[in-house]
This record gives sequence, C-alpha cells and structure tokens, in this order.
Amino acid sequence: MLKERGIDPQLADYFREAARFRPGVQVVTLFVNGSKRGRADARFNTKGDLCFEVGLLDKGGLIVPPQLKKVEKPASAPAAPATTTTTTTGAPGCFDYKEAFPQTQVELRPGKEEVALVVPTDALRPTEDDFAGYSSGGTAAMLNYEILGVNSKFAGGGSRFMSGNAELGFNFQDWIVRSREVYTAQDGKSQRQHVYAYAQKTLMDFRSILQTGQINIANSAVSGGSITGAQIIPEGALMSLNRNNVMVEGIAQWQARVEVRQAGALIYTTVVPAGPFALSDLPLLNSGSDLEVTVVEATGAQRRFIVPAASLHSGSLGSQRGYSFAVGRQRSLGGSTARQPWIVTGSGGWKIGKDSNANAGLMAATSYQAGAWGMDTRVFNSTSVSLQQRLSNATGEGVHGTQVSLSSSSLLSTSISGSFSATQQTLGYRDLGDTIVDTPANAGDLQHNRYRGQYTASLSWSNATMGTFNVAYSRSSLFSGVSTQRVTGAWGQTFSFGTISFNVEHNLGNNGNTDSNSSNTVPVNTFYLTLSIPLGQRNVRTYVNNSSGYKRYGASYNETINEYANYTVSAERNTQSQETDLSTQASILPRYAQVNLGYSRAGSGATAMNGGLRGGMVLHQHGLTLSPYPIQDTFGILSVGDESGIRVSTPYGPVWTDPWGQAVISQMAPYASSRLEIATKSLPRNVDIKNGYKLVEPGRGSVNFVTFDTIKVRRILLNTKGADGNPLPKGAFVLDAEGQFVTTVVDDGQIFLINGVPNSKLEVSLPDGKQCSLQFELPSRADPNMFFETAEARCGPTLQVQLQKATYAQL
Repeated sequence: MLKERGIDPQLADYFREAARFRPGVQVVTLFVNGSKRGRADARFNTKGDLCFEVGLLDKGGLIVPPQLKKVEKPASAPAAPATTTTTTTGAPGCFDYKEAFPQTQVELRPGKEEVALVVPTDALRPTEDDFAGYSSGGTAAMLNYEILGVNSKFAGGGSRFMSGNAELGFNFQDWIVRSREVYTAQDGKSQRQHVYAYAQKTLMDFRSILQTGQINIANSAVSGGSITGAQIIPEGALMSLNRNNVMVEGIAQWQARVEVRQAGALIYTTVVPAGPFALSDLPLLNSGSDLEVTVVEATGAQRRFIVPAASLHSGSLGSQRGYSFAVGRQRSLGGSTARQPWIVTGSGGWKIGKDSNANAGLMAATSYQAGAWGMDTRVFNSTSVSLQQRLSNATGEGVHGTQVSLSSSSLLSTSISGSFSATQQTLGYRDLGDTIVDTPANAGDLQHNRYRGQYTASLSWSNATMGTFNVAYSRSSLFSGVSTQRVTGAWGQTFSFGTISFNVEHNLGNNGNTDSNSSNTVPVNTFYLTLSIPLGQRNVRTYVNNSSGYKRYGASYNETINEYANYTVSAERNTQSQETDLSTQASILPRYAQVNLGYSRAGSGATAMNGGLRGGMVLHQHGLTLSPYPIQDTFGILSVGDESGIRVSTPYGPVWTDPWGQAVISQMAPYASSRLEIATKSLPRNVDIKNGYKLVEPGRGSVNFVTFDTIKVRRILLNTKGADGNPLPKGAFVLDAEGQFVTTVVDDGQIFLINGVPNSKLEVSLPDGKQCSLQFELPSRADPNMFFETAEARCGPTLQVQLQKATYAQL
C-alpha cells in the first residue's frame, strides 16, 4: 500500500512502534495528571524516549529523585531560570522517572507537541513547595526616566515648567532595590524632591513581602504614612487578589497639565488635550489619603478638586488577608518641617465565610494612638459593601474622635449599576499626619481646615438602543459649614457612522471655583458634545463645548501612521473671543523610548509647547539595553541571536531587538504566566527560529533571561538524478550521516532541505533497498534575500563516491 502511494516502505520501520519525537531538545506542552503545566523543554534520546531532567520536573511540580539531583545539580551551579533548559551534560544516560516511581505513565503526542504524565500522588510536591517552578535569581541594574517640559505664553506674561522623574535601582537574588527622585522647575524656581528609597524581597514561606528603607505603610486597617523603617505585608500575587483600579476623571477647557498629589507629594503629572480626561493606574503612596488634582490650563487658570480616599476602594472586597507589621520613624515629604515621631503598627486580615473579609489594626506613635476595624462583604452576589471605622487619641492635643467610612457598589440589573461612598468624622478625630504639624490655636481655624464629611455616588445605565448613561456626584463639607460639590454626567452611543458622546460637569458651592493666584474664573458649567467617525487607521472628531454661557466648536483629525507613530491635529472656534484655537500632538515610539510633542495656540494671545520623553534602561551581564517602557520590579532580557530589529510581543507592549539582538521585557506579572511571541515576518529570510513562542513564569524580583534560539539556515531545493540519469523515485527518504531521517523525495526527484549544509553527507534510501550518496555544490555564502537556493544533485553509489573523494584529495 505504501509503494502504491509513492512512499518508501522503510519509513514504516522508523515509526513502527509508536509516534516518535525527533532526538534532542523539543519544546512541548506538559500535562501532569490531567493538569496543564505550560510549555517546557524536553529532551528525547535516539529512540524517541523522554529523558527526565530537573528543569522538566520543576515545571511539572514533581519531586526530584535523589539519584537525579546528584547527576544534574553541581553545588556551584546557579539556579536556572524557568525559561532555560537544564541539560544533563556529562550524564551517563537518559533517566527514566519510573525508576523512582514505577507507577508513572508517559504518553507522547508528537503531532500536538504534547507530553502527558500520570504519576502517583506521592510524586507530587506538597502545596507549600509548589512555587519551585517559578524562576528566581538574576542580577541587573535599571533606570526609569520621564521628562516633561511645557512653555506657555499668554496675555500679560508667560510660564515655563519642567519636571523630571527618575527611578534608579537594581535586582539581586530576588531583592528589589529602588530609589525615586522628582525634579520640578517653574519660572526660575526649582525644587528637588526625594520620594523614596527602599529594598524589598518576597518571603515565599510566609507568603509575605519584606520592605525596608523609606517606605509607605501599607496597613489595611489604620491609615498609614511615610516612614523610614521596615514592614512585612502580605504578598498579594500569591493570594490571587484583584488590584483596585483608581481613576481620576475631569474636563480640561484647553490643552492642560494635570497634577495629582497624595500626602503632599506629586505622584503623577501629564498633559491632556481639551475635553474629558480619565487617568488610571496611578502610583498611589497609600489607600488612606485623599488625592488632590490640579488642572493647569494653557491660559494659566488653575482648578483643583479632591478625590476622597473612601472612593479608592468602592466596596470591592479589597482587604488583604494575612498579617502586616511596620516599625519606623515618620518621614516628611516635600521639604516639610513636620515632626518625625516613631511609629509601630500592625494589622490582620481574615476571610469570613465565602463572601466576606474582615480586618483590624492598631497604631502607636509619640503622642498618638489609633485603632481600626473593617469588613467587606458581598450581598446577593451582585452587591459589595465595605464598612470601616477608625478611632484616634491625640494625647498631644488632648482630643479623641472617630471616623466611619461606608462604600458600596452594586449591579442592580444586567444594564444598571451604581456605587457610593461616604466618610464622616468627628471634630476630635485625627489622622497620624494631622498630629505632626502645628495646629491652629483656636477652634474656629481648626473647623475651617478640617472635613466633616466626604460623599460620592454614581449610577450607570446601558441600553442597546439608547446607549450608555452615567451620572456621578461628589460633595465635601467642612466643620465651618463651607462645602464643595461636583456633578458629572456622560452619555455615549455607537451608530453605523460613528460614536456620539455627551459629557457635562457642574460645580456647586461657594468655594473652589476661582484660583486665589489667578484672575481667571473657572467655569461653573461645562458640557462637551462629540461626534467621532472612524476611518480605518484614521479618526475624525467634531465637537461643541458650552462653558459658562458661551460655545466653542472644534474638530480634530487623528491618524495612526504605523506602530511607531501617530498624531492629532485640532482646530477650535471660540464664540466669545471670535478667535480660532489650534493644537497638534504627536506620539512617537522610536523602538527604544517614547516621545510626545505638542503645540497649542489659544486665539492670538496664548501659546503652549510641550515635549516629553520617557523610557527605561537595564544594565545586565550582557550589556546595556534600552526600553521604551518603564521597568517594573519583575522584568527580563530577551535575546534573538544577534539579529536586530526583530519585533517581539510582551505583556506591556511590542519591543524590538537592538543591534546586539537584545530587548527588555519591562514588566511581567509575578507568579503568573507571561507570553512572549516573535513576529516571524520581522526575521531575515535566511534565519529560522526553533520556537517563536515562550511562556515565562517569574517570581517577584527575578531577572529573567529568555533566549530565542535562531538558526541561519540554507533552504535548498535539489533537483536530483540517479546514476542512470533519471530523477530519483518519489517516496525515497533521505538520511543524514548518523542515519537519522531527514525528509523524502517528492515529484520529479526534488528534495527540499530545510537546513542544507555545503558538503554535508546525505544518503538516499531507495525502494529496492539500495542506497546512494548525494553530490551537489553550493556557493560558500548564502544570499540572505533568497528564501531558498536551487542546485543540481547527482546520487551515486556510496563506495564509488568515497573513492572519487579520495582520488580528488590526492590530486
């Protein structure tokens, strides 16, 4: 039957017993007792049998037998990252796991590149040791930088602003060391602010993180502060906790600079275009302090509003389980001269039943004591509620009080959701930060400077026909009776021609509507009506804006040129001044950094130019590598041979290899799988890659070196003829010098070699049982622009070829 189909029957001998993997290291998907353990490197012997090695057992969470440890783990050998292959160089043979655990069953699936193992339960590592498969170790230094410059000119003056944000540190043996500096300069005045410097390591046995240095107390119960000391907190990544997403929303009248501060420190600044904006993924110092947001317009006007700390949780069951402990001395930020007392605090978080968490904590400092308790719970599977109470005793002032916070979010139906938060406190309540600064001498001043309550509420409704509606309200009141209120609303709907959205903002109250340092009045009422029309890689947006009784009309055009660059051009007509405003913004990703450039002109009297540069760099054992993205606490370096310009998809975004074939994996989720994938179209034509897909499972703080093995191949199409001058028969198969199967002969005697080597010894096994040797000549160097080469080949008797070679050598 094989002969009738043109296939040499000798192929059946090769695959007679079962499907076989080719000898050597192959990348396979590993299954253990029916559970998928991810991609792993597996070695097979010449018979196609699986050779068990330490790296494979680590990946599968299996116990390593003592006899294998002696062979594979010399005492001086460093731990290998999870993505590299542990080899058995010098090993006497191929270890079979059945020698240690006879009940082991091995199922090989070459067609699917899978290996399935069924092992006895005593071969599985205990749960507490099941983190051995995550990579650890590695050493590298890093630098993150972000530079922003704004030059504004307006009627009667001008302003120059520049900020520089630098984070410097290194990773060593899973220790994370970081230091952050912020520099700002405006109109000839500059300020340098040291934000923090700390060291951190995950303690796997305790599922906790140890931090020491200039840190922020991450206490889940008592409102913390910035200290110089040490703390132990739960490792959320090992507990599969969801991270709270904090978002700051607002509307900018013109192109504006937005600054976000927490506890007096500038934690984030950016430039936004005119219209609604939303900032997310902010680098919070803690979850117990309000956010102060300042919007600096291109005209010089400033507007400030507060995002209450109670809204940072929104009843999302975010309490950490486990225990926290911190000790240190209060640290002042921003050049403050506040007192610096010693602080000791501890808290615990526990799971109660299926849908509830509870936490409690205590804090003691010089002239200050505090306690807190709280609970998160889920009701009716669609509503989450969070209640927190804090008690304080400020012995220095002789006052005590309490603060109660309640927040909730609910999915009322499939189309309606809502949330609210409320914080109420008594006159005598003090946070730790309130006690380290001098307080006013009279109660009247104290009332003017303290909040009585903060409240937020939002409601969303979505309908396929009507669109999506959202209304949000926030209110803050002081003990003096003064209050500020803010209402925002939004509606949006997508039609066949584009998307229409409507945003409105209304400020209430008698304070916060003007800036004490500016004569510009911040509008009380603002709305935006926007139409967005997508045109493939382009987008056209038109809008009308009503601000304090007068309208502005505008249009913008955005185009994504390629994955490296996009730009936006906008024009706006002001009906009050009868002037036209222009602006343009460009974002460029030149492979190793991110660049933002912008220009705006408000009428004839105000102009602003801004420019930004951000990225990172890593110094490691193989050199210095640049990154267009900030480096996080868990990162890596990938290499693709020595090929430059190769595009690789990473969890944070695409990166490109530098002239040395290296790129930075700027961010990887700890104790989870991170996917890396090469865009094969970016490879040169004469380069093949063994596996363009990798799964990395890093431990926190590890530096992961991931290698994509490349082969500079010579694809060769041989037009062969036998000794009789006729093409070789279809179905005959080709063997290499070791007698391993390479490929088969196809129509017209053609043989396609995926990786041909000049002067390589190839034998053809003919259907009649005889063999002949292929003879062909190739240029010494391949053409990198050719996908394959073509050559003529003749197949002659093996003995005759050897005699001819000997004669040729004598001549």
